[in-house]
Amino acid sequence: MNEVKKDAEVFWNEFLLLKDRLMDIDSLNDKEADKLLITLDKKLKKYSSGLDFVLGDLTSKGRTFTVTANGDEKYFPFLEELMDYAPEINLWKIEGFLPAEGKHCTMKYGGYTLRSWEMYFVPLENEEEQSGIGLRIAVNRLIDKDDFKVCAYLLIEKMIGEYYAAKLIKYFDVVKLPETWKEENYMPLDNLPDYIVWVANGIKMSENEKK
Repeated sequence: MNEVKKDAEVFWNEFLLLKDRLMDIDSLNDKEADKLLITLDKKLKKYSSGLDFVLGDLTSKGRTFTVTANGDEKYFPFLEELMDYAPEINLWKIEGFLPAEGKHCTMKYGGYTLRSWEMYFVPLENEEEQSGIGLRIAVNRLIDKDDFKVCAYLLIEKMIGEYYAAKLIKYFDVVKLPETWKEENYMPLDNLPDYIVWVANGIKMSENEKK
């Protein structure tokens, strides 16, 4: 057994031991719940220090357990390898990378709130960069603060998912929506998820043609 498989299986075996308590975590008091989550986090960090997890809310279908690299491509291989050995467990949906939520999203960060349906975007093409795109986001009221830009990026990540945000967005900035936005080909930000899928498919086809 190779070391990657061994390390991944060690984590998932530990998860299996905790899954029932995690499923019923809402019935625990705050101290017990925090201790359980800290225990699981330590076991995940033992596999890879760059990974975190999100435990979804309990629904009629069970819970979702999402492993994330927080958008850091350096840890994507560890996440992908871990998911290669993820078990199928009744009432659990196990997924790698924060998923795409699509259009009509809201993000709150650093005291700011951004709504996708109030924003616009234009892709920025670079002939020397064929593996992704630049992205210019436009808002009606621009606030020149780092947290505002982070909030905008997190909104994009929420809309298109962690994997595409990290892999395809090569340049990103936020500007005030110009009066000539139609002439400059700005599009509603809610169109972005479909556009990103189109870009990803185009890159995939190009790569296949080179093989």
